Amino acid sequence: MTAEQRFFMGDEDRVNCPFYFKIGSCRNGDRCNRVHTKPTSSQTVLISHLYPNLPESMTIANDEDWDDDTYAMAQEHVEYFFQEVFLELAKYGEIEDMVVLDNVSEHMVGNVYCKYYREADAAKAVAGLDNRFYGGQLIQAEHTPVTEFREARCRAFHETRCARGGLCNFMHVKHVPKAIKRKIVREMYDAHPEFTGPGARYHAERERSRSRERKDTQPARQTDEERRKMIAQWNLERANSLKAQVPIPAPRPLE
Repeated sequence: MTAEQRFFMGDEDRVNCPFYFKIGSCRNGDRCNRVHTKPTSSQTVLISHLYPNLPESMTIANDEDWDDDTYAMAQEHVEYFFQEVFLELAKYGEIEDMVVLDNVSEHMVGNVYCKYYREADAAKAVAGLDNRFYGGQLIQAEHTPVTEFREARCRAFHETRCARGGLCNFMHVKHVPKAIKRKIVREMYDAHPEFTGPGARYHAERERSRSRERKDTQPARQTDEERRKMIAQWNLERANSLKAQVPIPAPRPLE
């Protein structure tokens, strides 16, 4: 059973577009025969076509032949982009998650979805990004009905391989390693100690846990008396070593 078949099973709504409701984007656009109800507020912001795909990125997304160098260049580029954009969007509020799409169809290519913990922060982002540019292009930010990235993504792409490739109408999310994401999240909370949402509490607990682990692995600190005895022992051993050395006679002057 394909992702689209699962998507339409039990779908009884013949008025609203199920793709727009679940993905926040529809291949038919304004020509769609169903309604695209755009929310006036939401936790998630859609920034259309923000990611500037490299030729290497498009090669991989289109499932063409590629080598390790091609993948390394594309991966380095998306990781740099993810960090830069995530920390910039965090200036508007505490971010729960962010994804960059790997799809190549016209209505999805380069799309970025940023989910905030609070709708008010998402509203600030939409307002703050108005009339701003990235990579020489005007940023297009809007509220989107997408609330669960897991439900919007293509399971075939993330579990095995999608038969439709980059033209699939479900989210193909670009891979960003968990270690990179954790590092960026730490940077967000370090830069914004005012964040107090669920993510901040989780981050604080994680940092305390890491601190305890570091303390457990560190050797016990010596007392002043122990350090003085150790230094005295080193000095004694060095003095004995110098005494044991046989002095080398000075050379006699030439006659």
